[in-house]
Amino acid sequence: MKKVLQQFRRAPRGAQALILVLAAVALALILEIGVFHFSFFTQNPDRYPQTEIDLSSIAGWNGEALPLLPDSPTVSFDNLSVPARSVTIRTAGPSGVLSGNIGICDEASAYKTVGAGSFQVNPGGTENTFTVRLESRGCLSRLRVTFTDEPAEPVFLLSVTLNERQPLSVNGLRLLLMAFLFSALFLIVHFRIYRREYQPGRLRCRLMSLSVLLLCLLTCGAVFYAQDSSHALLRPYPSLEEIRSPEMVVDAYMQQLDAFEKGQIALDLDVNPALASLDNPYDTGERDKKEVSYHWDRAYYNGKYYSYFGLAPLFMVYYPVYWLTGMLPTTAFAGFLLSVFAVVMIFAAVHALIRLFTPRANLLLLLLGEMAVPCGSFLYLMQASSSSFYYLPLIAAAGWLAAFTALASWGFLACRPAAGPVSHIRRRILLFFLCGVSLVMLVLSRPNMALLAAAFAAPLFLRILTERNLSWRQRLLEAACPFLVPVLVGAAAIMYYNYIRFGSVFEFGTAYQLTESDIRFNSLGFSLRHFGSMLYHYFAESFVQLKSFPFLRFTAEKSMDFGNYLYQEYSAGLFQMPLNFGLFLLIPLLGTRFREKKDSRKKLVPACLLVGILILGYLNFMLGGIHIRYVCDLGLALSLCSFIMALDLIHFDGTRSARFLYVIVLCAFLVTVLRGLFLIFSNETNDILLNNPDFYLKIRQIFCW
Repeated sequence: MKKVLQQFRRAPRGAQALILVLAAVALALILEIGVFHFSFFTQNPDRYPQTEIDLSSIAGWNGEALPLLPDSPTVSFDNLSVPARSVTIRTAGPSGVLSGNIGICDEASAYKTVGAGSFQVNPGGTENTFTVRLESRGCLSRLRVTFTDEPAEPVFLLSVTLNERQPLSVNGLRLLLMAFLFSALFLIVHFRIYRREYQPGRLRCRLMSLSVLLLCLLTCGAVFYAQDSSHALLRPYPSLEEIRSPEMVVDAYMQQLDAFEKGQIALDLDVNPALASLDNPYDTGERDKKEVSYHWDRAYYNGKYYSYFGLAPLFMVYYPVYWLTGMLPTTAFAGFLLSVFAVVMIFAAVHALIRLFTPRANLLLLLLGEMAVPCGSFLYLMQASSSSFYYLPLIAAAGWLAAFTALASWGFLACRPAAGPVSHIRRRILLFFLCGVSLVMLVLSRPNMALLAAAFAAPLFLRILTERNLSWRQRLLEAACPFLVPVLVGAAAIMYYNYIRFGSVFEFGTAYQLTESDIRFNSLGFSLRHFGSMLYHYFAESFVQLKSFPFLRFTAEKSMDFGNYLYQEYSAGLFQMPLNFGLFLLIPLLGTRFREKKDSRKKLVPACLLVGILILGYLNFMLGGIHIRYVCDLGLALSLCSFIMALDLIHFDGTRSARFLYVIVLCAFLVTVLRGLFLIFSNETNDILLNNPDFYLKIRQIFCW
């Protein structure tokens, strides 16, 4: 064995890596067969004979199957006398994931039916058969099957078999996942990547980071693939009936594009004249009591309907697709394109911030953190929920906030005292111009998130304007003016657009939306009680933990202690993503003394950003309420800030305490990645569960054995 290890160490590094990957695949295969399929080797057909229950003797048998009706989705099989190790049931019926449980009576509990297992199945898909393991104590006398989801249509039992011989079938997805994880672990440990620092000038480091970017983009593609079994990219231009559909699920961007194409600002929707006769058309209770029909969640003003949602997704996705194809993108495809843009911009922001703040960064923390930031900011959750158009401006805002962060950082770094060649001057002007454009697009996505951009850039831009070593030309003509020109032009256009719709340059239409309550009465006023509630719901509120896949979900508990009505829906706090605990590293950072004045921005920028996050959180809480979408407004800024501070302060140094802290942070990043991926399958819309049930059940099988 010693000689084998010596020969392994003498082999070229590429050969060593290949051997480690093969070893990881072998270990994954051993675990797949020896652990996840251990029951295959212990089936014992002599002790547990295969027995198929005669369904034709049960009342309701139709000659081919036994139907379970929606009003009575349960059936019991009595007078059995066979030891049971498992039950396998083949079903048919409606498409969709249905949950249920198995109850049994045996010699240890002959009269009372006790729960023995649970299941999920898709009667109308390929995953229409399930097996539940049982452990009858003695012979089984009763088997009860109950669908707890109460199906809307009859579910048919085609066969029920006890102790069916299970084949040895390898789960390819689980095997691939384990092989990937073991390969990464072996390579990290063998080559001691945890000891290495990120060196952007080395090709190997850049390729590793590029591989992580590719993995994140593939995740975006996988989310889009899983959202709908049809995987539709485009849809025909809607008919007038579709545009005017009163259902809440209608895409506001589809309606707005149609309005622009017709040369108008207002949406082409039928307006119920009874709305104008109401005492308060924005009072949901009055609309419902007087049975006045209306279009949900559109801005109603002066007898017309408008969309108050940011226009950025319309310009970024809808119009380009429409001009190229004559069709419109599905909301899932629009969410995919916006997510790809956001991921690329997040990676650009990460590397720009490293150049700005962290010249010395641990390589492994960087690579895992690049995956953790999109997960910690709920980006994949937003994409997985993008069948609801509400999430499209959120994804667009995340991309433009990241773009603004990257461009502002590069622009700051490009401001050198020396004049430099003409190419450097042009580059500096271009960076600040694009930075201004990104701010305008951010406002066109989510206007409130411009506060975060201002909080981040204010210390940097003020430093440029007050830097004595820079000439007035560099400060004004090469930095301030290129930034302000697109900002002022964009601001003028946005204000004009608001004015011609609502008669106010600062009104985006949120005050006139027809939703849960009259938003006009939501006012700002500082209250420690409300601020404390915001901190809890936006930062500390926990997930609801589940025993099985997807292991967590958002809480829907409602609190009634605010003194008035507050909109509350699915939510969880940002600190449920452990990456975001890196925010507390600001405490030791503020107590650190830096030798050079320029390093003071390491304190000032995170401090200003934290203030911006808290202010925006309070604004969202008071003006909006409690919802994961409002929490998502803060997610990217908090995740980027926490990640950069962790990267700057945490290293695998020689001391035991430093290594211990390094392992804790590494685990926090890993848990963040896992939770961010699980939320793809558990969110407000539950697209994968509802629209692609077979895929959902296949992923669920990875975590079952």
